Amino acid sequence: MQGLLLKLSTLDADAESAVRVIAYFDSLLRDHVSVPTLLAATARLAQCSVGLLDAATGRRTRTSPTGAVDTPADAPPKVRELSDGLGAVWMEREGPAHGLDEIVLERYAVAAEVTLERAARSGQDPALVELVLSAETDDVERARALRLLGFAPSTPLQALAIALPDQGLAAGLRAMGHQVRAARIGDTEAVLVATTLPRDLPEGSRVGIGPELPGARAAESWAGARTALRFTGPRDRVMRWSELGALALFADLPEPAVAGLADVRAMERLGEEHLAAVRALCLAGSVRGAAATSHLHHSSMAARIARAESVLGFSLADPAGRLRAHLALALVRLRANLRSGTPA
Repeated sequence: MQGLLLKLSTLDADAESAVRVIAYFDSLLRDHVSVPTLLAATARLAQCSVGLLDAATGRRTRTSPTGAVDTPADAPPKVRELSDGLGAVWMEREGPAHGLDEIVLERYAVAAEVTLERAARSGQDPALVELVLSAETDDVERARALRLLGFAPSTPLQALAIALPDQGLAAGLRAMGHQVRAARIGDTEAVLVATTLPRDLPEGSRVGIGPELPGARAAESWAGARTALRFTGPRDRVMRWSELGALALFADLPEPAVAGLADVRAMERLGEEHLAAVRALCLAGSVRGAAATSHLHHSSMAARIARAESVLGFSLADPAGRLRAHLALALVRLRANLRSGTPA
C-alpha cells in the first residue's frame, strides 16, 4: 500500500482515476469473482488484452476487452510475477502505455494472487491435505498448502488417522468448533485439526491421534497417527501416539513375527469374557478395582482372572505380570489390524 501511495503522489491529475482503479479491484475481491471473471473485468478496464499464468496448472489464459479468450503458447517478455510462486500476470497494450497502466497491473496482480489462492482452496482440501501430510513434500510446497488450507506453518496441528468407514468423527469435530481439514488417503480418513483435542471424542470410529506439532511438521504427526491407529481395537477405539510409549517400537513388526509370540498366541486363545477380565485388571491394577469397573462381584472377577492365568501361563497378581499382559493385549490388536490391512 505504501508503494501505491507513492505512485499516486506522482499522478496529480490522474490521482482520482487511480483511486477508482483501486476501488474497482477491491470491489472484485469483495465479490469473490472467479479467475475468468477477473481477467474479463481487467481487460475491460484496461481496454487491452490481459493474461494470467496459473503456476499450479501451467496454463496460460489471455482475455481481450471483448471477452474473447485464448491460450497463448508463450507469455510476453514483460510479466508481473505473483508471490508464493502462484504464477504471473501481464497486459498486452498496443501503442504507447497508458498513465494508469502500472496501477492497473499492480492491483491486477494483487487480485490475481487472492483469486488464485481462493480457487486452489475451494473444493481442493483433499489434495492440499495430502500434500501437507506427505513426507515427500518440500518445505516450500508444504507451507503454501498450509496457507491455502487456512493454517500458518507455525500453527500447532494434530493429525488424525480414522479407520474407514468413518462414523462422522470429522463432522463431529467441526460441530464442536474445531478447525478441521480432511481427505481420504487409501482406506483411512486423514484429518488435520488446529486446536487441542478433548480427552473424550465422539464414540464410533477407530482413530489414531498424532502428536501436536507445528504445521511445518504435520507429516511427523501423520506418521504418529497412523502408528497409533494400528493399536486400536473394538474396545480401544482411540489411541494417542503420546500414550504409546515403547509400544511404538513394535508397530513395524511383520505379522508373522507378532503371531509367533507365545503371549500373543495364549491371549488369542482366551474367550472374550476372559479377555475383558484381563483388560479390566490391567487398567484397574487390582481384582477388586477390575470387578467394580466391570460391574461384577469380586469372586466372579477373581475366577475369571484365575482361568486367564491358567491359559496365559503367568500370574497377573504383580505389576510385572500385568505389564506383560498389557503388552500382549496391545500386540493382539496390532496383529488383528495387520491381518485386516489397516494402513501402516
